[in-house]
Amino acid sequence: MKAVGYGAVLRGLAILAVLVAPAPALAEEAPPADAAGVSVPLDRLPEVMTPAEVVEVAKRLILAGQTDPARRLLERIQPLAPDPIEVRFLLGTVALAEKRHADAVKIYRDILTEQPGLTRVRLELARALFLNEEDEAAEHHFHLALAAQPPGPVADNIKAFLDAIRARKDFRWTVGLSVAPDTNINVAPEDERVDLFGLPFVLDDDARRKSGVGFVASGGAEYSPNLSQRTKLESNVFVRHSEYKGSQFDDTLVSAAIGPSFRWSRTTISAQATGYYRWYGHQAYNRSIGAQLNWEQDVARRWRVSATAGYQQVDYLLNDDLDGPLYSFIAAVTYGLSSRSYLRGVFAVNYERADAVSLRNTEWRYGLGYYREFGWGIIAYLQPEITFNPYKGVQPAFNRRRNDTEFRVGLSLIKRDINLWGFSPEVRYTFVKNHSSIDFYDYDRHRVEIGVSRKF
Repeated sequence: MKAVGYGAVLRGLAILAVLVAPAPALAEEAPPADAAGVSVPLDRLPEVMTPAEVVEVAKRLILAGQTDPARRLLERIQPLAPDPIEVRFLLGTVALAEKRHADAVKIYRDILTEQPGLTRVRLELARALFLNEEDEAAEHHFHLALAAQPPGPVADNIKAFLDAIRARKDFRWTVGLSVAPDTNINVAPEDERVDLFGLPFVLDDDARRKSGVGFVASGGAEYSPNLSQRTKLESNVFVRHSEYKGSQFDDTLVSAAIGPSFRWSRTTISAQATGYYRWYGHQAYNRSIGAQLNWEQDVARRWRVSATAGYQQVDYLLNDDLDGPLYSFIAAVTYGLSSRSYLRGVFAVNYERADAVSLRNTEWRYGLGYYREFGWGIIAYLQPEITFNPYKGVQPAFNRRRNDTEFRVGLSLIKRDINLWGFSPEVRYTFVKNHSSIDFYDYDRHRVEIGVSRKF
């Protein structure tokens, strides 16, 4: 498939323009006539026509390229219009025609805040985001629109936009800040005593469950220059820091990846070198270096699949028994339910081959997520998961083999219609309950992150 130029893409989306019959241009020098056959200036049309008739005139003006008088008419009759959403939609069309892309994005988003099921508006929002070079958001809304099963020509044009997005996105970065109340900061048991080697011991205070309120800051940057028509260099770096009272539970992670990405019409494959470094309690905790292979496929309008296979050599700086390779695989299948919701199934397996046989384990994770856009600008994502984690050998301190079963539920809520200097508020709640064959590893945890995030 040849590369799609932006001009061709925009022409291909003509089907998404105002769908009314063509009419002669209506300039202010040649205004329409009223019922008596007398020419009426455009500024007086709202006085002699019904709001619905004025809307039809505005549509014809838009088709004729007369956006300025169309905008003035629509703004005047907006409070009286029988269908206020139609008027706002047309104002968004005018904003796009006048290259006021950010204004069009705001208009369409405001409409979807009230009625998130309007596929046509979502398509125009995606196009406005594309023109405003907000590619990640545009890609998200184009995929939602595909789930609504649009007509063939529209679906083809959406795919052309998606190809153009993948071809041009170069640099982007994200930042997030949040406050995080947590009932179990150190992921520890509540018991005061533990039996080790058959003898009772009293746990140190820091080894028992601790609660607190922390501050979390995160940020990431991606740079993906084109190497050829189908090849990009994908590189990214991510930083996350959690700060709590004192310092013994502060947690900092820095990760990075770099490698080539190969793109076809519906398929993307990339290979990357990866690595991370982690500090816990302001002490070096562990580090890794490795590689991963990623695959993404648009199977059909509603179906998308992805998979990642990875290898890491992990070095624990405070406990050599944990050192060793980590092999991982994760797959996700996304099914679009409508233009406002989708389901996502997740399967993952990790094999940790630690130096100590008793610490080697295979983790199997299964999850099912549900995304939905509600009214009032609320976006929700809910994902319950279950993880089975059997260990290979008997742990000498407990004279027992460890087998864990973990239940996890995550819920994210975003208020899309609130915007503070480009930042959107978000609330994330996570509940974790771990049951282990060794009581010492039993724990539960409630964590909330209340903050803001922005993507550039």
